[in-house]
Amino acid sequence: MKKTLFEMLLVAAFVTGAAAQDAGAGAQSAMLDGKDEIAPAVPESAITADKIEFDNKEGVILFDRNVLVSDPQFVMRSDRLIVFLQGTNDVDQIMAIGNVSLTNENRNAKCDKAVYTRKDGQIVMTGNVVLQQGGNKSGAVSGSKMAIWLNEERMEILEGGRVRLPPDTFKKVDKNLIP
Repeated sequence: MKKTLFEMLLVAAFVTGAAAQDAGAGAQSAMLDGKDEIAPAVPESAITADKIEFDNKEGVILFDRNVLVSDPQFVMRSDRLIVFLQGTNDVDQIMAIGNVSLTNENRNAKCDKAVYTRKDGQIVMTGNVVLQQGGNKSGAVSGSKMAIWLNEERMEILEGGRVRLPPDTFKKVDKNLIP
């Protein structure tokens, strides 16, 4: 089964021990000609946290406090990130808990908990879920539970759904539409 970018990012970070400063820092420290200098930031994928625990026997990796997943395509933040592995470094499930935010150049999503299951290609977001495209004047979808199928490019609000339409949505509608 082909791994998603998110899975490859996580596995690469675990295997190589990659670490990076906050995505907004714009530069990273590097050894150049024997001197500690600031080198230009190279687009890379990394996971950082205040504390990281590996349990190879159980196949679990825990990233705790101030978790930052930075990638050229997105940034994710959470209080805690737990990765469940199957076999040797194959991602089975990823769980982000507490103040979860996922942002890319087009969208941002926030929730209390997000669980990605590789087998289903699905992310289930729970607790104060808000998914917004564009800026503050665009529409948004919210609910208490939402499922997103990555491979099918579809989503479903499973509990407590609400859709906020952009301002002036109905001003463009033909007046004859509603008698």
